[in-house]
Amino acid sequence: MLRVTEELPRHGGSVARDILKYAPLLVVQGARQVGKSTLMRQALPPDDTVFVTLDNPETLLFAKNDPRGFVEQAPQKILAIDEAQRAPELALALKASIDEDRRPGRFAITGSTDLLKTPEISDSLAGRAESLTVYPLSQGEIEKRLEPEDWVEWIIRDCAGGFTPAAETRDNSETITTPQTAEEIRQIVLAGGYPEPLKRPDPQANRWFRSYIERLATHDAKELAGASTYPLHLENLLRVLASRGASELVKAKIARSLGISETALGDYLQLAESMYLINILPSWGMGFSGRAVRRPKISVADCGMASFFSGLTPQKARQSGGFELFGSTLEAFVLAELQKQNTWREEPYRLFHLRERNTEVNIVIELADGRVILVEVKSAVNVDDRATRHLETLMGRLGTRAVAGTVLYLGKEHLSMNLAAGRIVITPIPTLWRHAKLSAPARKSI
Repeated sequence: MLRVTEELPRHGGSVARDILKYAPLLVVQGARQVGKSTLMRQALPPDDTVFVTLDNPETLLFAKNDPRGFVEQAPQKILAIDEAQRAPELALALKASIDEDRRPGRFAITGSTDLLKTPEISDSLAGRAESLTVYPLSQGEIEKRLEPEDWVEWIIRDCAGGFTPAAETRDNSETITTPQTAEEIRQIVLAGGYPEPLKRPDPQANRWFRSYIERLATHDAKELAGASTYPLHLENLLRVLASRGASELVKAKIARSLGISETALGDYLQLAESMYLINILPSWGMGFSGRAVRRPKISVADCGMASFFSGLTPQKARQSGGFELFGSTLEAFVLAELQKQNTWREEPYRLFHLRERNTEVNIVIELADGRVILVEVKSAVNVDDRATRHLETLMGRLGTRAVAGTVLYLGKEHLSMNLAAGRIVITPIPTLWRHAKLSAPARKSI
C-alpha cells in the first residue's frame, strides 16, 4: 500500500514561522528522516535563507575550526544549519552572536537528538532559543488536509460537525475517502508515518527500516553514547519494545531480555528517547491515592518501525497472539497522533496513562487549565458497556474536571452520550484526523 508519492506540506511550518517572528533562534528537533529539513525548506523564505548541513564533511570542518565565523556567514539572512548536534562548538558561538544582536529570525538549526537536553548546548541557548519537535507524518498530513487536525479541540467542542467522510485537500487531486473497514485502518496503523517507507511497497519499506537502524547504530548512536555499549544493543532494544506494543515499563524484565543491568537499561532508554525512537508516557495520579501504579508506559515511537521489528502485519493482527499485540500497538498509534497534533496546538496539553488497582485508562489528556479528557483505545469493531466502565468510574471521581470520556475503536458508528458521570463519546479511530473542520478559531483551553 503506497500512501505517499510526493513531498507533503508539513503542518508545523506555520509554527516555525511564528517562532522566528519573536525568537532569534529556532531549534527543529526530531528523529532522522522524519522531515525536519523538508519543514525548514517549506517554512523559510528561500531568498532570505542560507541552508547548510553538517552532514557535509567540509562544512562540518569549517564549523568545528571556526565556529564564530561559521555562524556569522550570512549576516543579513537566516542561517539554517542542518544536523547541528555534530558540532557542539557552535552553541557558544550562537550564544555570543545572539547576545550581541537579539533580532528575531536570525538562526534556525535542526538536530536528530534533543539538543536542548545536551548540557553544553542547553546551557548556552537557554532563553535564546525556542524549539519545535517534528514527528513522522501525521495522518492529516498524509491525506493533505487543508487544516491541521486537532482532535482534542473537536472533543472539547462536543464533536462539532461530526465525522467528515472525506478530506479537503490542498490541490485538485482525487479526494481520499475515510477508511471504511477495520482492515484498512490496520494497514494505516502498521504503515507508520516515516515519509520514505510510505513511498515503497512492503518489502522495500522493510529494507529501508533495516538500513535506517543500521545507520543509527553505527553513526548517530555511537556519537551520542561515547564509550557506552548502547549502539550494540539498540536494535535488540527496539525489537523487545516493539514486541510489547504500548506497555508498562518493567525494567527488570526488559534488562533480562537484553542481558544487561537495569542501570544500563535506564541509560539506554534515555538515549533512545533523546533520539526520538521511543515514547515514554508517564503515569497520572495527581490527587489520587498511593495505590496508583507509578510506572510509565513505553512504546516504539513510530508504528511502522514497530511493525518492522515485531513482524506484525494486518493479516497477523486478526489472529490469536497478533490480535493482542495489535491492540497495544494501536494504543501507541493513538498516542503518537496526539503527540503530533500537540506540536501545532496553540494551548498544548500533556499526555499520561493511569492504572490503579481497579481502574485503568489508556491515555489521560490534561489540558492547560487542569481539565482532562480520558481515552480508551479498543482494537474491536464493536464495543459494549465494559469499554466505558473505567471511564465512568474515574469521571465520577473527577466531576467537572473531566471534559469527556472517549472510546476510540475500529467500528464505524459515532455516538455521544450524556450520562450521570458526564459525557461519553464512542468514535471511530479515523476521527483522530477526519473530524469536521471547526467553523471558528480554536477555543483556548484556559
